[in-house]
Amino acid sequence: MEALGERLKVMVKVFRREGQRVLHSERTTIHGADGMLMILQLAMAEVNKQHGREFKVALSDVLMAWKHLLLDKLHLPPPNSARMENYDLILEAYESFLKRSNTVDLIDILSMYKQLRLDDSDPEEPVSPIQLFEFLSNNEEVLEFPDSAVPSTPSSKIRPCSSQVKIAVRRVFCSYLSLLVNVKNDMALALTLDVPSRALERQAFTDVKHAAQNNSTSLFLAVTSFVRIIQLGGRGYAPAESDPLRKHVKGLSDFVQFLDNLEELLGEIPDPSVCGARLVAAIRAVLVKGRSSGDAVYAVSEETTKELKERICQLYQIQKQIAKGSGTGISPARPKAHTVNHCTAYGGRDTVKVLLALLDEEALAPPSQNKADLLSEDQPVLSGAEGTCILNLFS
Repeated sequence: MEALGERLKVMVKVFRREGQRVLHSERTTIHGADGMLMILQLAMAEVNKQHGREFKVALSDVLMAWKHLLLDKLHLPPPNSARMENYDLILEAYESFLKRSNTVDLIDILSMYKQLRLDDSDPEEPVSPIQLFEFLSNNEEVLEFPDSAVPSTPSSKIRPCSSQVKIAVRRVFCSYLSLLVNVKNDMALALTLDVPSRALERQAFTDVKHAAQNNSTSLFLAVTSFVRIIQLGGRGYAPAESDPLRKHVKGLSDFVQFLDNLEELLGEIPDPSVCGARLVAAIRAVLVKGRSSGDAVYAVSEETTKELKERICQLYQIQKQIAKGSGTGISPARPKAHTVNHCTAYGGRDTVKVLLALLDEEALAPPSQNKADLLSEDQPVLSGAEGTCILNLFS
């Protein structure tokens, strides 16, 4: 697994170095195995809803579609089982989510690799399609579980164990950092909007989602546009009294203010090691506020903060050595002035490079062993809300 991990890193490295040749945005982020599976679950639930059924899907159906999706996108022979109903619509919804979120999955990276490879120093095929399939589909014995073994929709009554807390906390840290790099990342916004609790539960997210759909924009831009208009004030700028987002002004304003604070750090602190440390410390502060030192989230947040600070520092040193050795500072994240805001466009350029490298490593993490925990994961452990989870949020 370790050797495969190194080869996957080579694949992503070439993507970062040359990706601007095939992408519209230099801040495209990558979904790893877990993110891909979560998006597939949402795509399937959305297709069910479009056909007059409930916005939910059984775990066994998700995992069956998962195998079809992987083999299909990797151009490998299909499984023996027949394609499920509406598979083409599910695939379309999955790809649409990636596109509008300015994200790609690991299979997309492999597909682009050959055309991005420029010289003989890059291996011709660091990872074969079958190797990537085996990596992404690890632990699929969960398929053998009967439907009754796991809930098709999350339950807030299940208490998460410490490993689940650690995974959930790290995912929130990385989601906040991801929004600094890629503001179109809808999954990252969903994981952070009400974490910690800002009284932005399911209805608030639904209202934000509808606002984004009505304006053909990302969830983040729907939130920030509304808050900026409120901040401008004046009768000519104020949203209509009937605007559903008005009910959530305080929570949405708190969220935008926190992101503004992170973006200011990103734009004002030139040293990526220092800036990265300040960013993760700020995220830790909001997650542990009001919690005792004996609280599981408090302890895990402390540990995660330390780990991320150390890794950001290491990645910056690696990037400096690479730039020194090549004589040119290759920037995979040369943001345009409008990409995040006027501060981060130039001041945070080096830090954005490091954050992208960190997020790429997270995307290369092995798949979660327990797919039921991943797809039914509760957010109450982090936000205090009742029964809030990704599947319910998007319903």
